[in-house]
Amino acid sequence: MTTDDALAAQLAPYRERPGVKAALLISHDGFLVASSTDAEIDAEAIAAHLGGAIDIAARLADELAQRATRLITVELDDLNIVLAPFSDELLLCLIGTADAIKFDYRLRSARA
Repeated sequence: MTTDDALAAQLAPYRERPGVKAALLISHDGFLVASSTDAEIDAEAIAAHLGGAIDIAARLADELAQRATRLITVELDDLNIVLAPFSDELLLCLIGTADAIKFDYRLRSARA
């Protein structure tokens, strides 16, 4: 088993959850290292786009005098995306339905 195969095998548990359409391991500069995806998802393209998001998040953290971004989440109409540290060198990206990838937060009105 090569290193890439071993990394891909570590993605299997994430894909077992119903509704998870993709599990990717990417570098901090947006290069795809390993993936397990549904056929309609272009893992290389997603990783490349996330590279830009990672860069923006790092610049925002710097602007706000924070050390690093810990988590990036995106809610789309039909899918949610979460990007989180996997190791010192890799980030885990999960893409799935809202039921599969839930974000627990509440926005409170300033008037409340």
